[in-house]
Amino acid sequence: MLFNHQEVLVSRTSRFIGSLTIKRCLSKNANYITTPIFYVNAKPHLGHFYSMTLADVQNRWMKFNNRETFFTTGTDEHGLKVQLAAQKAGLPPKQFCDGLSEKFKDLARIGEIEYDRFIRTTDPDHIKAVTSFWNVVQKTGCIYEGQHSGWYSISDEAFYTDTDVEEALDEKTGKKMMVSKETGSEVIFQSEDNYFFRISEFQDSLIKFYNSHPDFVQPQKYYDQVMHELTSEKLPDLSISRPSSRLEWGIKVPNNDDQKMYVWFDALVNYITSLGYPEVTDNLTPASHLVGKDITRFHCIYWPIFLMAAKLPMPKRIVVHGHWLMDGRKMSKSRGNVADPVDISAYYDADALRLFMMRNATLTSDCDYSEVKVFDTRNEFIDKFCNMVMRGLSKSFNYESSLSLIKKSSLKGISEHMEPDKSLEKDVTDLFDTVNGLPSSIDADVSNFIMPPALEQIWDISRRANMLFEKYKPWELKEKVTNSDAVNSANLNRRTLIVFAAVDSMRCVFILLQCFAPLYAKKLLDTLHVSKDRRSLKYARIGADLDYAKDVKIKKHGSVPIVKVDLRK
Repeated sequence: MLFNHQEVLVSRTSRFIGSLTIKRCLSKNANYITTPIFYVNAKPHLGHFYSMTLADVQNRWMKFNNRETFFTTGTDEHGLKVQLAAQKAGLPPKQFCDGLSEKFKDLARIGEIEYDRFIRTTDPDHIKAVTSFWNVVQKTGCIYEGQHSGWYSISDEAFYTDTDVEEALDEKTGKKMMVSKETGSEVIFQSEDNYFFRISEFQDSLIKFYNSHPDFVQPQKYYDQVMHELTSEKLPDLSISRPSSRLEWGIKVPNNDDQKMYVWFDALVNYITSLGYPEVTDNLTPASHLVGKDITRFHCIYWPIFLMAAKLPMPKRIVVHGHWLMDGRKMSKSRGNVADPVDISAYYDADALRLFMMRNATLTSDCDYSEVKVFDTRNEFIDKFCNMVMRGLSKSFNYESSLSLIKKSSLKGISEHMEPDKSLEKDVTDLFDTVNGLPSSIDADVSNFIMPPALEQIWDISRRANMLFEKYKPWELKEKVTNSDAVNSANLNRRTLIVFAAVDSMRCVFILLQCFAPLYAKKLLDTLHVSKDRRSLKYARIGADLDYAKDVKIKKHGSVPIVKVDLRK
């Protein structure tokens, strides 16, 4: 990698460790994919890993289809909540952030998250970008000074109005307190001098934008919620700074040491920092922002308005997902129901967790975490995917010879030299058609972060491949010593067709699974001795590669590259 203090040239496959200015040369049609940057007041949880994985699968899929991509994730490191957490830990804020940011990087590494840049809001190029962004917006007259009074939540880093809060009982102490209706976080009433952003002046423009871009927020239910908020009442202006006397750990407001920038004003700018802002302002690539449902107001209202004020292009879309629960309840340390993705991955494999989440979580609703379901997903994958391949590669079928026979005679030739069987021919033809059409069939769903139906189609291939074995019993078609060479040849050809149809279908599936479960896919493609240069999209077709499975030796029937483990107690 060649760099100087002004520019970093990043290879598309590298993991970026950023503190210098980036200059990205992305086309307007590139797929710029972002997760939220995660707050470092505590270690990563399941929701963070879900956002990362959802974005990673889509990014891998785009690259797999030879589409230009740029994928960022990272950590949000300023604000009062981090300041207080650092004080509690007895550490300077930067040292505290360094430690937790590394935990998020570790999660990405363990989970096989292939980002292009991991951005931190403490990176020098980000601080420069935010400061420049503030100055640009301030020159437009969109920022003014005033006094702010309201209900402030340290946990949410946000002010709430009287109508947004209610009285509640503290579960631990039984005492009455005021909480946010939306998040349930405790709030306290505060008055202070701040800088404000003229959000209200952009309300009509944003409504107009939404009306002309009905797919801007996805799924539809979240678009409707945002539109309801925009059209039901006048938006209040937003306080975008905090007194330095209260907030020490933040980015200084330009030319005013007494104020620090509001953490959300700081954090949202990360999306253009990664594109090279402020050096790069022309043709900034529109992003697909993947966010949790609890931060839609910041991404769907404030961020577009900030961009309007700075006269920068809007994101391509904002895709919203739900939360992860346990037994129908929000995960909480006090309840002892927090699922640790690093711990889960260490025992069951990251790919087992990836597959469980991608198969079960929909964007439109919250999803319940269950370790039993992770365990079941892993075992089902071994039973349906791994065991199918092991059966096909067993000594009794001599799969390498079957491939040689197909190369010599072709599939059509094999079919013509066996006893007519319309049922088998139909099952095989239908399976081949489905496998060959699979990449285009799942493309729209994966491209829109809708993973369960895509994985269901992949799972269906494994079920049908296993069904071929069970229905047509190729192990009963061993060559028999008879006086008829024709009978021997017919049995051999029939057996060859059945085994090839099942195993080659799985080879194609494993190529596609590289986007969803990269480590499992690699193990299975390695088991099949598929060449590393034949694992791309063009080889995900029946018969596209007939040179694999050479010198494969299966030690015993039932041995698999992914070993079952017991359910943890």
